[in-house]
Amino acid sequence: MRVTLSGGGELLFCAHHGKEHADRLKQVALKIQDETDRLAR
Repeated sequence: MRVTLSGGGELLFCAHHGKEHADRLKQVALKIQDETDRLAR
């Protein structure tokens, strides 16, 4: 997951940690690019 912060900057998360912190990320993100659905299961 790629998170663009509203205050500037960018964070990258693995699927597990991106989902674990999703609620907080939504509060500070300008954009969240989540392509976890493309992962092979």
